[in-house]
Amino acid sequence: MFTLCLLAFAVYPPATEAGFFDTKPAGFGSASADGFLPVEEAFHLEGELKGTTLTLTWDIEPGHYLYLSRFQVTSLLPESTALNPLSMPKGEKVDDEFQGRVEILRHKAELSYQFETSATELKQGVVVEVVFQGCAEAGLCYPPHRQRLNLTQK
Repeated sequence: MFTLCLLAFAVYPPATEAGFFDTKPAGFGSASADGFLPVEEAFHLEGELKGTTLTLTWDIEPGHYLYLSRFQVTSLLPESTALNPLSMPKGEKVDDEFQGRVEILRHKAELSYQFETSATELKQGVVVEVVFQGCAEAGLCYPPHRQRLNLTQK
């Protein structure tokens, strides 16, 4: 009888149940493990520095959108250099389940900023920190995302 029980466990291992520490609250953890793209794949960011103008471009995956009001750009190098917005795209006004009435951007977003310093000072390159937030229409609102870009003039 003992051998039969061992054989049964070998052929049919006991079912495991998720424990307290195995579960993740909604919206946390690896987005790809839950069937959602990681934030940097859902919103692919590139930057370009020409003279004193910084241009940021996002390629936004289908089924995703960025909040227009959630962009923040800070110059880390050169330190304490102000960035003035030059152009912001026109967003699509929607009633968002997470934020209420907002403007969102789909497909592609491009923002331009002007450094308040000379192009000569920027020849060594710049480091900017970009914060943005968006959602997947399938039901995931990504937390605000910080991304650093190291750029040199073109």
